[in-house]
Amino acid sequence: MSSHSSNPDADDGRPDEVPLHRNLYDDLSFNELEPSPTFTEEAAKQFFPVHEEERIDTMDSPVVIECAYPGWQPGGDHYPAVPETKGEQIQELVDSVEAGAAAVHVHPRDEDGRPQWNDNDLLVDVLDPVFEECGDVVTFSQGWSSPHADYVTGVHDLLERGDGNKYCQGGVVLPPGLFGAGSLHSISTIKEAVRYYEDNGVKPIFQLYDTHVLRDLKHHLIEDDELEWDPYIMSLRAGSHHSQTTNNDPWSYFKVISEIYNVRQSVEDSVVGLYPGGRNWLPMLMMGLVAGANVIRVGIEDAYWMYPHKDELIQKNSEVVEMAVEIAEMLGREVITDPDRAREFLGMKYTSPR
Repeated sequence: MSSHSSNPDADDGRPDEVPLHRNLYDDLSFNELEPSPTFTEEAAKQFFPVHEEERIDTMDSPVVIECAYPGWQPGGDHYPAVPETKGEQIQELVDSVEAGAAAVHVHPRDEDGRPQWNDNDLLVDVLDPVFEECGDVVTFSQGWSSPHADYVTGVHDLLERGDGNKYCQGGVVLPPGLFGAGSLHSISTIKEAVRYYEDNGVKPIFQLYDTHVLRDLKHHLIEDDELEWDPYIMSLRAGSHHSQTTNNDPWSYFKVISEIYNVRQSVEDSVVGLYPGGRNWLPMLMMGLVAGANVIRVGIEDAYWMYPHKDELIQKNSEVVEMAVEIAEMLGREVITDPDRAREFLGMKYTSPR
């Protein structure tokens, strides 16, 4: 049966209006339901009170972009983005800093194009023009050498050359155990490293190549009171050599999110870095930004393909830095480009003369 009653005298063919339902309860504010073809403003606010939702602060923290260039990958036809001369290395580092990188990680290359891990003469030759052009950018440098890793000798030399920490403001510390071509990073040599680094104004930059590394660092360094200079910079490696595999979706995304929060819950006073590499570096970079990573490293040291779904090579290191900055800003993340602000944010200091 229809809910409408027809008026036989009506000449427009439309049914009579149905009487409004009246309020049955005195303690309710309405007297009768108002018919309306659209929501009133108040009704819409009650239906979807989005304006009352609290802010979500996951992405509220600023982010520092670190540039890893020129790296160790072979160049030539295999990877044209790899520089062939010292001048190309310098110019692309300058371009990368100007694109938004506040920190650089440099494995300089000799005149034959081969990466030199521990050639401090060459490192200084490459970095000095960058400092002259861009100011006192943040340096995350590798200072260890020899089969049983010696973290002190190379960094001591860089500290003397810079009359302070100019060339090694942050020192890379690799995981305990065997690494790479067989170098041993023992607990004792890592403890020596962090003591020497902290005594001389060099911030330890811990490399978390796998999930067990965080446990080792927490047990052997933090709980043993070997670290004093907080916050502790914990950098997650994903997709590059010896690190967590990230070849399949969506597991690579889950790994990024779970490991960022694993670090934060395990080491409360931490700065979390993400170093995405391999084929899937770009989506992982975006996941890291969404999950609130504090440092993002990009560059041709860890990446080769521009996109996971296309066989398109990265053409210039500075282009991926620019892309990282643009994505971060599109997501509303503040990108710190001033080196002094970056050092303050990371809990670092600059000890060389200005």
